[in-house]
Amino acid sequence: MLKKTTLIIILLTAFTSCKTIKSLSELKKENANVYSYNFSNKEIKLIPMHHLGKKEFYDDVKAKISQFKNDGYVVYYEQISSKLEVDSIQNDIIRRKVRKIKGFSGSYTDIAKGTFLEKYVKQPSYKELGIDENDKRADVDYLQFINEWEKLNGVIILDSLDLNTKFDAKYEKGTFYTNKQYEKIVIEYRNNYLLDLIKTSKKSKILVVYGEGHRKNFEKKINSKIE
Repeated sequence: MLKKTTLIIILLTAFTSCKTIKSLSELKKENANVYSYNFSNKEIKLIPMHHLGKKEFYDDVKAKISQFKNDGYVVYYEQISSKLEVDSIQNDIIRRKVRKIKGFSGSYTDIAKGTFLEKYVKQPSYKELGIDENDKRADVDYLQFINEWEKLNGVIILDSLDLNTKFDAKYEKGTFYTNKQYEKIVIEYRNNYLLDLIKTSKKSKILVVYGEGHRKNFEKKINSKIE
């Protein structure tokens, strides 16, 4: 069983690449930053996000999204999809492998209960932020994620706890990945996927709504023209 403080660190870093200290500072923000880039003859704006934060921050994100959409931008947003066109057995295995990598189950607000994080609110749904069917989920799905992981790191072996713990039960193991694996798969691979979608898009104005942890790599690739 993991200590609560360990879970908090996992909560602040899981699938975002945010360092803990940086994540703590992000929690206190009331206004969202907007970064501007030019890529493949397109105007790109980026709003970095985090899983927990102040209500004022998410209100500001919603207002900015509305403003940019009124200005002709389409939103490309982060969301690894769990909807797969595979049989039930393969779907079960893939979901368990993703959970193993993540290191815990349950919502971020569930884990935050009883800690200093409890005073913050969870990131609203994309629909609540004003993102709709005219916008685009610009991320991989569970199958793509696991295939890339195993291509680089070998097959993920599920142990008895992974296999026997139900998805609605408590699961706390700690992160499965190294920092290098994390950067390569969780950040770089998904950023490459995002940039490929942007490059081939017919839209000239794109607003990217993605985790803060993706920004540094995203900016580096655009500035160096590495796609």
